[in-house]
Amino acid sequence: MKGTVEHGGAPRGWLEFSANLNPCGIPSAVRDAVAGADYGTYAALDTADAERHLAADAGVGADHVLLTAGATEGLRLAMTAFVAPGHRAIALGPTYGEFARLVGIRGASFTELRSAPPGFEPPVDALVGELERGGIAAALLCDPNNPTATVLHQIDIRRILAAANAETYVVVDQSFSAFVDERVAVAELVARPNVVLVRSLTKLLATPGLRLGYVIAHPSAIASLRAVRDPWSAGAHALAAALAASWRLDRDTRETVARWRERLARSLAEEGFATVPGEAPFVLARADEAERLARTLGARRIAVRWCASFGLPDHLRVAVRHPAEQDVLLRALREVRAGASA
Repeated sequence: MKGTVEHGGAPRGWLEFSANLNPCGIPSAVRDAVAGADYGTYAALDTADAERHLAADAGVGADHVLLTAGATEGLRLAMTAFVAPGHRAIALGPTYGEFARLVGIRGASFTELRSAPPGFEPPVDALVGELERGGIAAALLCDPNNPTATVLHQIDIRRILAAANAETYVVVDQSFSAFVDERVAVAELVARPNVVLVRSLTKLLATPGLRLGYVIAHPSAIASLRAVRDPWSAGAHALAAALAASWRLDRDTRETVARWRERLARSLAEEGFATVPGEAPFVLARADEAERLARTLGARRIAVRWCASFGLPDHLRVAVRHPAEQDVLLRALREVRAGASA
């Protein structure tokens, strides 16, 4: 669609508010590692060192980690390993559209339990009830959630895990969890054989071209995922970045992103947009004529995410970026809306 980007990710040269990347940019250590990557042999594609490094970073054993070509590959592997034709999968929504697509590819049924505006509080009670009734192969969570940026509280995470029987895999997309406080320790979560954590280094390192993520899970689950992973799915440059990466953001970076997010949410609210409280590096905002705004901004080479694909056609998702870039977006929004009312 001209003027909008369905999954986020603007054309080259645009001002990019549609993709939720770390607004502080690529760490220098990652830049150096990628520049020095050896990619002339298959030995450069051995994931073992990167998996050991990421496991140590997470505080788990090396047999708890599997490197993937982005978080979406991790989700696909989980659906391939644990969901079969005729199975049921359930998710808290509105959420990442790949959940439904990947479940559908497996020939399974998909149910999304949707939260409601304006606060979009996750419908945890409804999910717990479904899990207690049983018959669910996978419960899919995005935490913090995309596109609402809402988070699951510690008590809610524990309730969901307690309600899920041993046959139900709880798959948690943690692509944005580095930007929030850890509520339940990773080691505690993956001590359960049916918990699978999926992470995106693409987002955290602001390197979408590398396609890099990893899964943290119990060794038995990792073995099942490894059995269905394609050989050499992550390239040598991605592996080099993984060896230089940490999921743990330093305090200055986290505080900077939180401050920039608060500024963006406040500025959008001052312009009349109803914003959703959240903690991820993006803001969901209700907007009259959201599609027209997204398309008109696109004509100015500014990309925001129109949320129709999430079932929210009256909302925009706006990534957190540097304040100077925020000011460009806000000025364009004022001009576009003024022109429409003239």
